[in-house]
Amino acid sequence: MDHPEDESNSPNELTIEEPMNRLSRAASTTLTYLHLDADKVLSSFGKFGRYQMLAYLLSNAIMACHAASVMIMSFIAKEPKYSCVPKDASSNTSAFALNRCTVVDAANRTESCLHSADFHIHYPPDIVHATLGAEFNLICDDEHWASHATSIFMLGGMIIAPILTQLSDRYGRRYTFLIPLWVAVISNIVCSIAPDYTTFLVFRLIAGVGTVGFSTIGWVLCLESVSVEFRSLIPFVGTISWVLGYELVGFLRMAISSWRWLYFTISVPGLLTVSYYWLMPESLHWMVIHNKTKGISKYLKNSSRLNKKELALDQCRSSEDCEEAQLTRGPNEAAKRTLFDILKFPALLVHLLFQCFIMSVMNAVYWGLSLFSSDLSEDEMSGYLLSGFVELPAGMLAVFLLTIFGRRTVSAAALLAQASSMAAAVLYPGRNWTSMVLQLLAKVFNSICWAAQPLLLAELSPTSVRNIFYGIVGFVGEIGSIGAPYLDILKRLDERAPALVLALLSAIAGVAVLFAPETKGKILPADLNDFDAGPVWNYFFPKKAHEDIRNGEAGHSQK
Repeated sequence: MDHPEDESNSPNELTIEEPMNRLSRAASTTLTYLHLDADKVLSSFGKFGRYQMLAYLLSNAIMACHAASVMIMSFIAKEPKYSCVPKDASSNTSAFALNRCTVVDAANRTESCLHSADFHIHYPPDIVHATLGAEFNLICDDEHWASHATSIFMLGGMIIAPILTQLSDRYGRRYTFLIPLWVAVISNIVCSIAPDYTTFLVFRLIAGVGTVGFSTIGWVLCLESVSVEFRSLIPFVGTISWVLGYELVGFLRMAISSWRWLYFTISVPGLLTVSYYWLMPESLHWMVIHNKTKGISKYLKNSSRLNKKELALDQCRSSEDCEEAQLTRGPNEAAKRTLFDILKFPALLVHLLFQCFIMSVMNAVYWGLSLFSSDLSEDEMSGYLLSGFVELPAGMLAVFLLTIFGRRTVSAAALLAQASSMAAAVLYPGRNWTSMVLQLLAKVFNSICWAAQPLLLAELSPTSVRNIFYGIVGFVGEIGSIGAPYLDILKRLDERAPALVLALLSAIAGVAVLFAPETKGKILPADLNDFDAGPVWNYFFPKKAHEDIRNGEAGHSQK
């Protein structure tokens, strides 16, 4: 009599059980990471977790490239020394040079020295290849074109910021950080070998697109890669890196007279960032919000190996309230957020407008003080190097203040102190030690603000729309950057006008910061329903913010 086969050895059962086991493992993995709290995971790896510090250092190190690619314009965009001289010194022509740009011919008619048959522009031998103006004849009526190289760089960043940040919230921080970084590096190298000024401007625009892109995404990636306990220390390495790039341009300028070699020298080290492809991890916060289980698993594996620490994931879950909120809005709803979701919530929209204004003022003051720092003293290099150096102690002071006081307090105090310094500088116009000290003091307070305010901005915005929010603020904020090179035009009205305008705007921005919520020591809001509208909004509209969020969630879930 034949015995029936053991069911466990049935080949049919094996082919059924194996896929079922794989499905079970996949489902188990999904459930394991379903309610993971990214902040709790990062905190569990420690305040100075090695893997987290790697992402922190990498995202901040490239700020030296950003600083150098902007500050180089302080030297290569300066008006060169030149004169209008006869082409043939022995000629008996009755034409003569009226000034550096204009020639009066034999018929008593004026013409440009650039187009004269008898005269030409002469540059001293050490100036010919030192600046853009000398090499491409950006002088006289074309002098303003040299300033456009700075503004078009900022314009490139302004164009790309809202687009790139939307892509970053949808497709991840890592690639939207790396691709702009490499685009910026290649574009800057091309700028150094540009055959004509049009080519230079085109690639300068592309370099701006990449530079502002990787800086914006890099800041958010940095914030989302470290623990809550470490966030107050974020400006430390970023400040050192920025000042290094800033000062490096000045020291290299003293050794390299050619603008092309100077530009190439500050750009080519960027090729080392190819290594970031293997070193830079994705944001854990973004992966949790988007339920990227494979990415989370890889992150935890790499982090555990480098930190030599295994986590108990059951202790790194969201609170019951957060889990309930996630179930209410659905697992993928936060991943679908767009600008229109921000526009639906008045409280978030108001904060967006305030932050846009504040960022514009910060940019205008910083670039206004930095780009014209070589004019602070008779010796252009002294003013430039001092203006960059003061950012270092300012950054260290900012880190100290941020560990003691809240982000909002430090930001508001710095902006108001900046306003006071600029207002005092109005009383001492011209080149003098008092004016220079006051402007350097304003730079110190501005640097403190740059350490605190972006931190406040990133921490108050929900993860699901953080890059969109940050991108819009960056987009509008670049208005201040683009306008900074033209602040000197205000001097036609009064020499003190630029400082007075910046002082007034800084004071208004300082008051605007007080409308923001305090974010120190708080976990990052995951989605819109976690957003804190701040003390002023909550005082005047105690229920409206919560009603807006509930109504918005309901409307979003019905789509």
